Amino acid sequence: MKAAFAALGAAAALGATGAAVAHAFGGGTSLGLPELHGQVTWAPGSRPAPVGIPRGRTAVLAFVAPGCTGCLAELDFAIGRLPASIRPTVVRHAVTRDSLVLLVDRSGYVRAGYTFPFAPAFVEGDLRTLAR
Repeated sequence: MKAAFAALGAAAALGATGAAVAHAFGGGTSLGLPELHGQVTWAPGSRPAPVGIPRGRTAVLAFVAPGCTGCLAELDFAIGRLPASIRPTVVRHAVTRDSLVLLVDRSGYVRAGYTFPFAPAFVEGDLRTLAR
């Protein structure tokens, strides 16, 4: 038992020392929050949206399976919280399997993806970010 406490104390001391050194020599950088909060995200300009998605405003690609009874209601709730001036174009597609949502920026690139169910506040926040 004493050995376990000694090992725990040594690990804590090493961790504290490492944190102090990293802070002193880290150049003042810190880990920030991600720009987008999807379960998957892509860098700007790296994943073109499919042909036919309008450019110039944000868009949502909703792939909805027939059994996903609340999916569109959940999406409508998230989008409905946005001011009309930044509401995205919504393009719906029926699929036979997993339901998901892709958020497209104004330049026509896919930036974030969510599966259902998702946190509406994250989708709303990401759409606000992409509308800037």
